[in-house]
Amino acid sequence: MNLTKLFNRSSVIGLIDKHTGTVKVTDKIDIILTPSYYWVKRAVLEVSFAAQALKFAPSIFEGILPEGHFSYFVVKSKKEYLFFAYNADEIIKSIQEKGIESSQISGVYFAQNELSNLTAPIACNDKDVLVMHQETLLQVPKSLVDETTVKRSMDEVKTLSRNKITLYKSSVTHTLKELTPLMYALGALIVLYTTQLFFTYSEHEKISAMPSVFKEYKLPQTLIQNNSIEKRLRGEFTDQKSFRKIIFTILQLPLSQRQKITTVAYEKNLFKITFEMQDYARLRDVELSFKKSLGKLVKVDITKNIMTVKIK
Repeated sequence: MNLTKLFNRSSVIGLIDKHTGTVKVTDKIDIILTPSYYWVKRAVLEVSFAAQALKFAPSIFEGILPEGHFSYFVVKSKKEYLFFAYNADEIIKSIQEKGIESSQISGVYFAQNELSNLTAPIACNDKDVLVMHQETLLQVPKSLVDETTVKRSMDEVKTLSRNKITLYKSSVTHTLKELTPLMYALGALIVLYTTQLFFTYSEHEKISAMPSVFKEYKLPQTLIQNNSIEKRLRGEFTDQKSFRKIIFTILQLPLSQRQKITTVAYEKNLFKITFEMQDYARLRDVELSFKKSLGKLVKVDITKNIMTVKIK
């Protein structure tokens, strides 16, 4: 792949793949990452903004990603959301190995968002090309396409979208450093519970300085407030756990080649799943599969080709 030609433009935009060799950058560079660096899935959710959809990303990728520390990114596309999962540490390391310093990077983007208007295969390394298939950008072996149509430059990419990602290292040292304020706050909270359980008049002077700690970290002052926070967090954890179980069950449904799911929508603990099949009476078999996997956790109703699954 001719890297000199790829990067020789007034506004430097570089297509970077895991197998891209050393890159010489004399000025700033905007990096477009090939699908070798990320996973992408589509989903329909009854939420209005990408920030609201982002909290569902771990469940969307449940059981799909390999071992590692993953970050998530969401882009709204028409009536659906594009969910991206990526390993920031892996990307940072790979970019550095290619000779690109962090100070030289203007932005990092996903090829799915920046090459959405791709009309012909474009080379991303010596063996693979990028092609568009049903609105999803795929990285496939060059042997699967007509090599006479393969482009080796991104001259058609004049501008970039706003869908820039930010790369943060997630190493143990970095993570602990970021969590230090939270650890202090958690320690203060433990002390609060301890003093409320074992408070005596003789210990009053020793802990008289404690309120300043709670004020600094904006922690509640009473046991009732903390119990309320705990109850809310436990409820959110239970809902998220149920959500993941249902997503896993949907992915494992025993559907034949003539049966498929067309849409999955979710809002306020209620899934609406639309099926396409010749005999909708077969949905009863799907209903039994849900009840067998989830038991009393959900309530299942069927109306024609639409199944609603409510988290109890």
